[in-house]
Amino acid sequence: MQHSNTRHPAPRIFVHTFKSKKSSSKTILVVTGYDYFLQKYDLKRLLAKYAKIILVPRSVEDRNFLVDTVAPILSKNHSIHLVTNPMYDNQHQIIYQLSINHSKIIEINTVYEFCEKYLKKIYISESIEDANPHIDVFKPFSWSIKLAKKIIDGVAGGILLPLTLPIWGLSALVIRKQSPGSVFYTQDRLGLNGQKFECIKFRSMRLDAEAEGARFASRNDERIFPFGKVMRITRIDELPQLLNLMKGEISLIGPRPERGVFVETFEEEIPFYNERLLVKPGISGYAQVMYPYGSGVKDARHKLMYDLYYIKNWSLALELQIVRRTLVTVLLSKGI
Repeated sequence: MQHSNTRHPAPRIFVHTFKSKKSSSKTILVVTGYDYFLQKYDLKRLLAKYAKIILVPRSVEDRNFLVDTVAPILSKNHSIHLVTNPMYDNQHQIIYQLSINHSKIIEINTVYEFCEKYLKKIYISESIEDANPHIDVFKPFSWSIKLAKKIIDGVAGGILLPLTLPIWGLSALVIRKQSPGSVFYTQDRLGLNGQKFECIKFRSMRLDAEAEGARFASRNDERIFPFGKVMRITRIDELPQLLNLMKGEISLIGPRPERGVFVETFEEEIPFYNERLLVKPGISGYAQVMYPYGSGVKDARHKLMYDLYYIKNWSLALELQIVRRTLVTVLLSKGI
């Protein structure tokens, strides 16, 4: 990430230089009010497509600063792809006028269109006032999709359950040795249409992990015993959810099953959070393989963007892609 040089002390505009050797694109991407939705993981993918990227923070209100900073960059590129955030209309109007002044070919997309088409996620803002106008298209899966997923779940469960039983036995022995007590950990989670079910996992934390109440697990959580960390990295702790899978409470792929106490909080702070309950939760999911581990409202909102894309754009190819990414994540030990 490279900072542009400017005589203005603040704010800063971040200019990302194209580094990919696979593309000869000379198109520059300009995104206004990007703070709501664009993450560094998105930038990594976008830098393979665009020559440069200009991110205009929502805090930029100085017209002269914007003109002085952006104009020299626009003049050196063949075409402009402008992504407009409706909350920052003045910003993108300035960019548009600069492009016209420099006789540049310009493509314009709203943040809603850009997220779904290029980032493969559904834009969810931080406020209901900036709500995505396409948000009302979400519906439960059709009978044909449910049938396809039921077949996939049945085949996956029938293969994985007996295949992983030796790992179950070994894990139980090590858990009892390092943290005496129950091998399994059960917890109420919300499934399809908000129905509660008892999610089962291998216990990876101390028995008193929630003595002070419910809280999110963190990457270096002190409550996790040594083998618990290994299980989380390799996703071994998720194996008992195959029992939930065989009972039909969850699917192999779907939104992460969340605890009711957290869902209540997220529903209050994140627009349309309850839409993810339109489908069965999953052992793995699109959000899990596309977004790194995180906790709290901010991360929940970004994960929701991927979950909603999965619900709206489900296909067999997407389902198998998530399965493949999950296997890669497990094999390369990229768990939490």
